[in-house]
Order: sequence, then C-alpha cells, then structure tokens
Amino acid sequence: MSSLDDSLKKITILQILVVLLALIGLVILFDIFGYSISEDWVYVGVILYFIYRLRFFSSEFKQDLINIFAKITPKSLFTIVIVNVFFSYGMLYLSIFALDHIPGFRSLIFAPIFSILAITSLAGIGGLISTVFVSPICEELLFRGVFLNRLKLIVPTSFAIIISSILFGALHSYGNIISAFVFGVCMCIIYLKTKNILTCILAHFINNLLAELFVHIDSGNLIFTNDIFIVLFSILAIVSLYLIIISLRQEWKYIDKR
Repeated sequence: MSSLDDSLKKITILQILVVLLALIGLVILFDIFGYSISEDWVYVGVILYFIYRLRFFSSEFKQDLINIFAKITPKSLFTIVIVNVFFSYGMLYLSIFALDHIPGFRSLIFAPIFSILAITSLAGIGGLISTVFVSPICEELLFRGVFLNRLKLIVPTSFAIIISSILFGALHSYGNIISAFVFGVCMCIIYLKTKNILTCILAHFINNLLAELFVHIDSGNLIFTNDIFIVLFSILAIVSLYLIIISLRQEWKYIDKR
C-alpha cells in the first residue's frame, strides 16, 4: 500500500468539512465586500490543503504515478470511461424528455431546494481547465480518497461506495446526477482495486476531457437535435449501461473483501 494512500486515510470527514466551510465563507465574505470570486477557488483551496497533507510531489507521489497502471490496464481504464460517457448522454436524453413531456416536472426539478443541492458551480464547469483538471483532482481526493475511506470504517464497503457516490452525484446538475452516481461507483471500485488515487484522477481527467471535446466539436448541437445522432447515442447508451451492469455484478462479489 502506498504512503499516499496511507496519508489519505488519516484525513477525516470533519477536517474536510471545516476546510470547505472556511473556503466557502471566504468566497461569501469577498462577495459581501464587492469582490466577486469564482467558486472555482474553493476547489483550488481544497487541492492546496491536500497537497499540504499528502506531501504531493514527494517520492511517494512519484511512485504512485509510476504505478498508475500496475493493477489496471490502460485499455480497461479507457473502456470504463468510454462506457460511462455514452451512458451519461443516454441519461441526458432521458432528462430532456422528462422535462418536455411530464407535466409539472420542470417546475419541480428547478425548485430552489434542487438548485441548492446541485452545486455545479463549485466544479467550475464554465472553464476547460477547471472542468478537465481542477475538478477531477479535487473530487477524487474528496469522494474516493476521504469519504469512501472514512465511511468504510463505520459501514460495510458496499454501503460506503453507495453513500459516497450519492454525495458525488448530488454535486452535479439535473441530467447528470444519475450518470455521475454510476461513474462514482466505478471510480470507487477502481480505487479499491488499485489503492492508487492517481488512477482515479486520470480516469476522471479522461472522462471530463471527452465530455468537453464533445461539447466543443458539436457546435451545431447535433447530438441533441439530429435524429440520427440521437438514435446512435441512445443505442450506445443502452449498450454502455449493459456493460456497466455486467462489470459491477462481477466486481461486487469481491467488494466487501477488500
């Protein structure tokens, strides 16, 4: 087991909550005095805290970096990311369909309480750097590195995976919550298999990069307006969901043994 992993397990949820509240408080304070600061800096602040606590860029970090693919192949990692990307598009299609065809659903989803729960602004989805780099580092360290590890101490591993993934999903906006939950479960399993948080961060990097590429390449919004693309991505989403279910069924047999 790596020293980086050992150090992660020493960080408590209470410590993280204190850091988060302090950083959010600073953002609010600056806003009160008329200085608008992006919530992205909350994520940056959390990462700086982890750098301090984990001795990032030390020999232990370098060893984990070298061993990213020690217990999982690049092909397996990339496959997991791809199926999750296509599944997420399937969920987006369903969410848009629900908004357009279920009476009263739009007003329910966009009620104030749901707006509070979906704190996507913290992830800085407006910027490429924040989305592809800052968000994956912070979220993996938080939800897999701390929440999963600490929850495992008080509940069975299966429940720890589900709870941490629900929290991870709740951080995302409507249309992405379910797919984020599933992605979180996959990242939990990868972390449990590899004991290397850098492997999860890399997978998250690739996932967010692919999502951003789709957005920028599809300038005409064909994925959501062209019938051929909608059918194609829907089929890929169904196949991806099938592959995810099969994979999770196989892995779940060994989860509580880890």
